[in-house]
Amino acid sequence: MAGLILKDLMSIQRQIKTQAFVLIFFLFISIFMQQGLMLFTIIIFIVTFQTITALTYDDQSSWDKYANTLPISKGDIILSKYILSILLMLFGLILALPIVFIIHRFTNNWASAEFFPTFNLLVTLAFCMLALLLPIYIKFGSIKGRMVLIALCFIPGFLFGLLKEYVPDMTLTLSSLKKYMFFAPFAGLLILWLSSLISTAIYQRKEF
Repeated sequence: MAGLILKDLMSIQRQIKTQAFVLIFFLFISIFMQQGLMLFTIIIFIVTFQTITALTYDDQSSWDKYANTLPISKGDIILSKYILSILLMLFGLILALPIVFIIHRFTNNWASAEFFPTFNLLVTLAFCMLALLLPIYIKFGSIKGRMVLIALCFIPGFLFGLLKEYVPDMTLTLSSLKKYMFFAPFAGLLILWLSSLISTAIYQRKEF
């Protein structure tokens, strides 16, 4: 398991170095705009979604064909991707939170009461998006997975158009749920765990 995670970290390290320049750019933008939360969002999603990059590299190099000749269970191969995503999430949090607090500390834009619900929401969204993307990429591969993802991106817009007249009511509902936002990341982890079960079932039926 540790070897699988280390393999993925080594395969994405060049991509992470490239993304570091993007993060530095947005760091200056966030300081200039006094918006630490924007930087926090970018760091969390860029770092966490490197798991998708690892899956893409595996698909392009036909890693799975080789991996399935090794004494490694298919469940461990999939579980390593999910553990990698959580480790990257923790790394992103460790990297982002001190920077965000420093930006807020030296600007007049500090609102801790609003930050923590937003923090919980962003972490939950990252978990939920991974829970959706990982099974798609495992099922269809990197190229077809992108096409399926693009198709799925139209669904929220379609639903928003159907429910547009109810948006004010939805906003009030979300406001009333703010006090329960503390539990949102745990719900996200639960969804991610259920996603891992689906991905494992998909991968076990896959032929290489």
